[in-house]
Amino acid sequence: MVMEMQMVMELTATVFAMLGMAIDGGFSEMIKESKNVFDLGEKAYWITVMLNVLTWQFCFMGTAGMVFITSSLTGGVCMTALMAVNVLGGVIVFGDNFGVMKIISTILCVWGFGSYLYGIYIKKKEEEKKKEDSTDTDDQHSVA
Repeated sequence: MVMEMQMVMELTATVFAMLGMAIDGGFSEMIKESKNVFDLGEKAYWITVMLNVLTWQFCFMGTAGMVFITSSLTGGVCMTALMAVNVLGGVIVFGDNFGVMKIISTILCVWGFGSYLYGIYIKKKEEEKKKEDSTDTDDQHSVA
């Protein structure tokens, strides 16, 4: 049920965005951009746009699934990690300027993701220690 609701929300948002673009003339701008700006040709432009739309839909669906299966914290942490990858991908693939704001946001994303992973590591170590202590206590009682 959760995934169906997410799909309905995504489709509704897509329809409203397309409606707004149609009313405002955004599609005619995209046609101009595909002919005059995009270096690889019109066909490659539209393939890129459609693959981008599908990729983002799958990304949001995956995030909703992750929240449903685990928790919203895990979904947020993974989205934070994706933001850092997105920024670095834009710099590496498209040659974007890696200015101060992008450096700060990337550092904060990596820091947050690292802190979350470290917290999980510490929690697992504590659980292992408690388990080990309880096993030692059980062994002492069985010997006596």
